[in-house]
Amino acid sequence: MCWFSAEHEKHVEQAKVGQRLGIRKMNWHANWVVRETEIETASPCPVCLIDRTRVLFRFSETQQASLHLGSEAEAVFKMLKEPKRDIFEFSGGRQITLGELPAGLIFDVLVVPGLEERSAMLEKEPVVQDEEETEKEPFLVRLMARF
Repeated sequence: MCWFSAEHEKHVEQAKVGQRLGIRKMNWHANWVVRETEIETASPCPVCLIDRTRVLFRFSETQQASLHLGSEAEAVFKMLKEPKRDIFEFSGGRQITLGELPAGLIFDVLVVPGLEERSAMLEKEPVVQDEEETEKEPFLVRLMARF
């Protein structure tokens, strides 16, 4: 879990696969990860990222220029022990600390360690059945096929 959560466990939410999050600059000049809907609220709930959580950042043009990254970039969240800090590691090994990310930056949670099955479900394409085929099969047969 992120270092903030390790110290303030009762007041945080765990990140979920498929969740859209954002970076919020707090009054004491620390960045928090919060739900996208709480970026502008007065008292957002911090969201904890588990070590090795994979995310997809969505940079605005201004953010792209300041960070020298493309419009989208995948990264892995890591909790470093020495020194104790939270970082995102991008392809090529570039590391950016949570504190260096700009306020308002949006990202999606792709993979949460331990929840890889749920993560894989997001990547699969939906199966589309022919309507006539579905109508011919009795409901109980279709239901039992799901188990």
